[in-house]
Parts: sequence; C-alpha cells; structure tokens
Amino acid sequence: MAKLGFRKGGGHGESHGNKRGLLVLGGLIILVLLFFSLVAASDSSNPDSCAGCHVIEPYYLTWQNSPHANVSCVECHVEPGTGFVSVAAQRLGERLKYSEDMELPLEGTKEISSETCLDCHSNNRVISPSLDLRSHWHADHLGYGTSCVDCHYEVAHAGMRNRETFAYTDEKMDEFRNMDHHDFSLTKTSCLECHDGERVTYNCETCHTETSIPDNHFLADFGYRHGDAVREDVQDCMRCHTGFGKVREIPGDSIAEITRNARFCINCHEGTRPVTHDAFWSVGHKIPGKASRDGCLVCHDWNTPQEGLRAANVITCATCHEAVPDGHDNPRWYFDHKNTVKDKGSFGCFDCHGATSCFDCHTEENVGFGN
Repeated sequence: MAKLGFRKGGGHGESHGNKRGLLVLGGLIILVLLFFSLVAASDSSNPDSCAGCHVIEPYYLTWQNSPHANVSCVECHVEPGTGFVSVAAQRLGERLKYSEDMELPLEGTKEISSETCLDCHSNNRVISPSLDLRSHWHADHLGYGTSCVDCHYEVAHAGMRNRETFAYTDEKMDEFRNMDHHDFSLTKTSCLECHDGERVTYNCETCHTETSIPDNHFLADFGYRHGDAVREDVQDCMRCHTGFGKVREIPGDSIAEITRNARFCINCHEGTRPVTHDAFWSVGHKIPGKASRDGCLVCHDWNTPQEGLRAANVITCATCHEAVPDGHDNPRWYFDHKNTVKDKGSFGCFDCHGATSCFDCHTEENVGFGN
C-alpha cells in the first residue's frame, strides 16, 4: 500500500504565496471590471453610443429629430438619484441585451416616471392659448394620478411604443431620419384614449375654453340624420373629427371622398347600413333618392375615385334585382308600359316602385293624368 508523504519545509510559505496570487488576480479582475464600468457609464451619456446597438437605431434616429434632441438618453432613462454603480450595471446589461436581434418595436418593461420629467419641466406650466385649453392642465392631470408619458409618449421617439411590428430596413430607417415636429406632438387621439365618454368625460368644455359640442349633436335623431349638416359644411365637421393618428388633413375633394377616407366616419359606416335602410327601403328608396342623390352618392357612386382614395360601393339595380323585368329594356317601355299595367295589373310594379311613383309623371301638368 502506498504511503502518503508530506514534504518538509516551504509548505507554509507556498500557501501564503498562493493566497497572495489569488488576491492580486482578483484585484486585477475588479480593476478591469471597474474600468469598463467607468467607460460604460461615461459613454452612456453620449447618445451616439446607443446607436451602436442594431435594434436601438430606430430610437436613436427618432430622438435626433425630436424636441429632446439636446437631452442625453440617461437624463430621461435613468431615474433621478440613481447611483453610479447602478447606472454602470444598467448600461452593461443593456449592451448585452440589445446586442441581439429583437422584434421591433421593443417591448419596454420600465416606464419613465413623472419625477424624471419634472427634473426639467414644471407641472405648473400653462397651456398655450392657441390650443384653446384650460390653464394648469399638467397639475390637474398629475393630481388625478396620470403620468407625463401617459399623454406625451410621442415626445422623444414619435410614439414608437404604439407602432405595429416592423422590420429593420433601409426604407424604414429613412422614414425615421426624415421625421418632422408633427410626428412628436400630442394628438387628439392621445386624449381620446382616456376621454372616451366612459372612463373619462367626453365633454369639450372639460378641457376647452371656447370649443363646445354643437347644439345639433344633442338632437335625438342626429346619429342618422347628420348627413345634411355634413354636406352643408364638411370642413366644419372635420375640424374636430380628423383626430386619428398623425393625419391632419383628409384626402379628397368631394364630400364623398372626404367622408370615405375619414377614420371617424369609417368607424361607424364601414360595413354598416344606415338605419334608414330597413326592410322597406327597397320599396321606398326611390323617393328620397330622387329628392337628393347627394346622400346616396356618399356610399354609392359610378365614378372611379382618385388613386389612393377608398373605392365607392357601386350598387346597381341588378345587385338586388336578379333580372330586369320583361320589357324594361325596350326603348318604348316609357310609352308602352300602360298596356302591361292594364293587362296584368300594377301589383308587380310596386315590388320595385313606390305606391305613389306613378304620380312622378302622371300629374295635371304632365302626360296621362285622368286618362
């Protein structure tokens, strides 16, 4: 059996030497980590360093065009009072995390606090009079528990968090490079996320000093009789009802084109028939149609719209009536139909024509009255 042997002398000194070596190595590692942490922390104040991450570049490009272009990333994305070590650790963690390809837009896990915004901004700021909004706006909203970014999520990255998934392409990056100040402004859509009439009041007077809901909006039948008001002054309607996304103007020249392209109108009218189009509409639609075709042509039109505009919903008689009745395609039908009525009666006529439609032509001033 082999015996265990112990060397004499020098063992104690070697043990201490190994410990000193480990301490020196550990110290060097700490110094290297500290050095890189210092570099990372100092570099984090330079927004250009953020663009080094492939998936962060869209955020960097939008920031360059934003009202906060002179504010460094850490001034917003690091909470006030955060220690140096925490900043360095956060920066290193982000470098590792965002060095990989990730789906865009990124799904943030931490919202910028109002305290961060209030480091530079005052919550007593009075809204510009040109916006027709009541004063002390910010203080009131913060008092309700609303945070700054609940409304101002557009201010630095053009609402990136609300964008649909997009791919990193040269065309997409060029879009971000060419943004202007409109892309970063607070929109009516932002307000309507809360002021929807259910969670928070929809009353204009709550926010505006002059703007108010028009009196005709309170009429019981305004929901389906507002077409007359729209045709009288569609631009007055669009003054309030353009509020979706960043669209400031509705494309189109005619009332039909404007209303077909206004998201506010489409939300109700797309795929939904007007309440007037009930079960008896097929019989009586000729009468209001003859009185004014403008309302009909908002949805139904023979003309091809301009390129880029929504197509009209073309409905012909044959859409509902599978075949034109015998004789109706004869040029003399206008003169000879009385013989058909005499022989077969008029009940078949009223399947399509209103009961009083005969009097459209047969009047005292026109042909056939009394014969």
